[in-house]
This record gives sequence, C-alpha cells and structure tokens, in this order.
Amino acid sequence: MKPSVLLAASLLCLSLTGCYSFTPSGPLNMPPRFAETTLKRGAMVADVQISDSSLEQGFKRNLSHQLTDQLHERLERGEYFTQVLSFPATLGSQDVLLKFNFTSLKGKRGPHPGYFPGALLTLTIWIWVNGPIYVDSYDLAAELSLVDSQGQELSFSRKQIQYKQNVGLWDPDYLPSTQGREQLNELVEQLLQDATRQLKPH
Repeated sequence: MKPSVLLAASLLCLSLTGCYSFTPSGPLNMPPRFAETTLKRGAMVADVQISDSSLEQGFKRNLSHQLTDQLHERLERGEYFTQVLSFPATLGSQDVLLKFNFTSLKGKRGPHPGYFPGALLTLTIWIWVNGPIYVDSYDLAAELSLVDSQGQELSFSRKQIQYKQNVGLWDPDYLPSTQGREQLNELVEQLLQDATRQLKPH
C-alpha cells in the first residue's frame, strides 16, 4: 500500500471516532491565587450535592465524596476563611456552612471539521503544530449557598460556563483524564469568589 494511501486511511480512522459525551469531574486543583480578603469566620463544607439528572446515582455519590474532600482542602489553601472546620465540629455563631450544588456537568467531544483535510494536506504537520483535532463543548452550572449556624442564608451565587473550544495534541484537555478539569476549577473559583464577596464583615 502506498504511504499516502496508508496515511489517508489512518487519518480517516482517527476522524471517524465520532462524538461522545463526558463528565468533567476534576480533580479540583489548589486555587490559582489567595482570596482577596480572608474572612474572619470559620467555615465548613457540607456534602456536595449533584443534581444533574443525566448522571447515574452511584457515580453522583462517588463524585460527591470526592469533591467534598477536595473543596475542604481548597478552602484551607485559598485562605478564604480564618479556619476550616471538619465534621463532627459544630458551627459557631459567626461560622458559615458552604452548600454546593452542581446542576449541570456536561461535556461533549467531536472531531474538528478541519482536522482530516488539514492533516492530510500537510502530511500530519497539522497535528504536530497543534492544529485542532477536536471540538469540546461545555455546559457546567452550579450554585453555592453560604448559611449560618441557624440555617439562615447569608449569600448565594449561581454560575454557568457554556462554550466550545478547539483542542489540539499539545493542549491540556487533549487526554481523556484531563477533559474538563480546568473548566470545573474555573466554575468553583467563580462561585467562591462571588459568594464570599457578598458576606458582610463583622
């Protein structure tokens, strides 16, 4: 078989992988920066809720435990509060409970329309110079409520991330294990910054 035919066949196989869905699930990294202001309160993370109805219950349960633990560590490292409490500690009169609810954790990957012709015409140079291979679509949404020891809501934030991005061989999101990690971290940071900013100093 001629090399050019073999190349075309290989690229065609790669381009016919089709679209598939995935669930951005982290892990959550340490915050990119410290909080603008460290609030003089203690804080505790409630068990994370995942209300995306498209996900299977067992998966949601496991992901909830994973995100709860990672959020606890993120709060400590980010210095949003002077103290981060762990169960079975109880909230003091000035402490807050952080209640996260992830309402949408949807990702979708499909082949980029320019990938096959671009890679074929350039004899795969397209791939090695990070030409787009895939198009990833995201629909992430979550809510964060901060409540006091009596259950009264002190602040509330709702954020959504919806966009498409091209992905090449050298991009951070190329591997399945990293898909959506950056986007999920961005969503969490937006929620934390917005909800804590609303808290009145005391």
